[in-house]
Amino acid sequence: MVVSPVETAAAYKNLTFEEVVQELVKQKEAVKRKDAQIRELEDYIDDLLVRVMEETPSILRTPYEHKKKAGKFGKK
Repeated sequence: MVVSPVETAAAYKNLTFEEVVQELVKQKEAVKRKDAQIRELEDYIDDLLVRVMEETPSILRTPYEHKKKAGKFGKK
């Protein structure tokens, strides 16, 4: 759902300047938390990849082939 800037601005029209600033601060804090979470996930993935490269690098050399699920048959 796309919200126009006019509709977005209308949601803040009846707020005081201080309330708008408080909302802005809350939004900035939420963005900081999400950025930190993204960094943590990136670090986790990096560490995981290093472990795979050290312990079982052959996994990364083998091309991925989609496995067929049990119970499904192709048409003959």
